Amino acid sequence: MSFIVESNSLERHKFRKMINKKNIIRVIVLFLAALFFAGYLYEEYQAKIYLDQVSGNQIMVNQVNYNYEIHGSGDYIVIVDGASGESLLHKQKLMEKFDGNARLFFYDRPGYGGTEGEYKTPREIAEDLHFMFRRFGWKMEFILVGEEYGSLVMQEYLNLYPDEVLGALFINPMGEMAGSEEIVRYRDIRTASFFSKEVLGAVGLPRLMQSSGILDFFDEVSLDNEEKEFHSNLRLTRSMMNIMKAELGYMETAEALPVKTNLLGENPLHLITSNRNMERFNQERYLGYSSDVETLIVQDSVSDVMLERPQDIASSLNGLIDKITRLSYRRK
Repeated sequence: MSFIVESNSLERHKFRKMINKKNIIRVIVLFLAALFFAGYLYEEYQAKIYLDQVSGNQIMVNQVNYNYEIHGSGDYIVIVDGASGESLLHKQKLMEKFDGNARLFFYDRPGYGGTEGEYKTPREIAEDLHFMFRRFGWKMEFILVGEEYGSLVMQEYLNLYPDEVLGALFINPMGEMAGSEEIVRYRDIRTASFFSKEVLGAVGLPRLMQSSGILDFFDEVSLDNEEKEFHSNLRLTRSMMNIMKAELGYMETAEALPVKTNLLGENPLHLITSNRNMERFNQERYLGYSSDVETLIVQDSVSDVMLERPQDIASSLNGLIDKITRLSYRRK
């Protein structure tokens, strides 16, 4: 048996007194608090890294500082509006595939990217865009491209300012079925995992599991590793989930946005959708906007056309521009 030099029973008693159940619980609580705090800092830091990856110009319209970017050159201006949850990656994908005779105008809706401000309805955004374009001094003639929630904004623009629209490309449009039970089911599927992501996301757990490859919360999207990292990390931020909930919630409660038959006249309209969505969301009705229509059907498994099939959009858009060019020659 060995003895501690200069030790006595009193010191051993104090040591035993310190190592008790109450103090062990305190240490565990402090350790967990420190762990959660570290997780919170990790989440905030990582979210900022991905949210800050926004470049573009700024313009203030009706108390919203819109972030926008113009790509390419040509005779026409194409207004592009993406699906709920869109990001800089969506725009880059389309820019890489499109080389037509047009300028692509991208902007961030309030809550996305570099646009600061409160949520606005599709109609309010369409009105803001109209005011914005007048401030630019542009010739008020546009080609509209809108996917999913973005199709609501573009449809509102078309209904409000039909004389300014040379043609339109609707991708998986939803307006005809807004407020329906089918949209409620669609919203429930899109937001099913949000609660757990938000709760665990406060300490960065979903982000850590996604980045480390333990779980893939976005396995429905096929991207390469670098693109997948950007897409998933951005979509796991609370601010992104909040704006997605607001937009999908609007689609669930809004009144249907019906097609105004022959509003485009002979100006062309293209529709990109899948067989399943064509039936689910009554998308054939959008063909009633024009006497010159074309439909492209993608696989049912494609959930985000601009992200997964940008080449299809570029091809359809080029065809649309060719039709508009030929029509302009006939009208001269």
